[in-house]
Amino acid sequence: MDGDAAQPRTDLSCLQNVQYRTDANLAARQSVYAYQNPRIDLPAAVLDLPGLRGGETVADVGCGNGAYLAQLASRGHTGPVLGVDLSPGMLRAARRRAPRACVVAADAAALPLADDACDLALAAHMLYHAPDPRAAVRELRRITCDGGHVLVVLNGEDHLRELRDAMAAALPGTPAGERVAQGERLRLDHGADLLAAEFRSVTRYDFPGELLIPGPGPVEDYVRSMITTQELPAPEDFVAAVSGILGRGHPEMIRIRTHSGCLVCA
Repeated sequence: MDGDAAQPRTDLSCLQNVQYRTDANLAARQSVYAYQNPRIDLPAAVLDLPGLRGGETVADVGCGNGAYLAQLASRGHTGPVLGVDLSPGMLRAARRRAPRACVVAADAAALPLADDACDLALAAHMLYHAPDPRAAVRELRRITCDGGHVLVVLNGEDHLRELRDAMAAALPGTPAGERVAQGERLRLDHGADLLAAEFRSVTRYDFPGELLIPGPGPVEDYVRSMITTQELPAPEDFVAAVSGILGRGHPEMIRIRTHSGCLVCA
């Protein structure tokens, strides 16, 4: 989304104090992936890619509620691990999930780390929130040592397409066929181009799947958690409209495609 419509998604105060004041909205969106087929443990799949030995220094930039920090802990990672997020509320949730990790509140475009401080930098589903994604990418490169890796996780253009189409159809004043971007100004294809300008090599890994949701409840919770919905004057009417569109013709099983990917940069 461009212009004024995109501002809440990149307004750092809005992200910190409204959408991600706690991890409730993010947790609602994460919970829908329990219905994914095939089921993809995305943090595990992503962290399998760089061949970690366990002693590396890792910075998770935009760590959210700590899914990747928790995955590192479950693997018995012994190296220093730092979670960085703009929102203190998200950091509190991350600390609960990964109590041995250090966490700090900071802007992804001005990281409080020395040059070459990390062997691995993660940026999972966060670059589209950065007002200047290129500045955030430069910071990821700056803090990562020679021989290290930067892992950037983004969504493909077709990710949640059925949900986005239903939201566009239900949103008052939205032209037919126009998709709601859900704040994702930067998707997988464009992210690969952006990263290729900053790194010697960028290798892409795709994780396609599908949500098979037996009823409207999880979808309604997902839509209810979104900035797009929360800005509307009658959010519950919008939630019901989206649910009705998705359930039309097959209310017993809602099917929504998923497509995330990881860009491994060196």
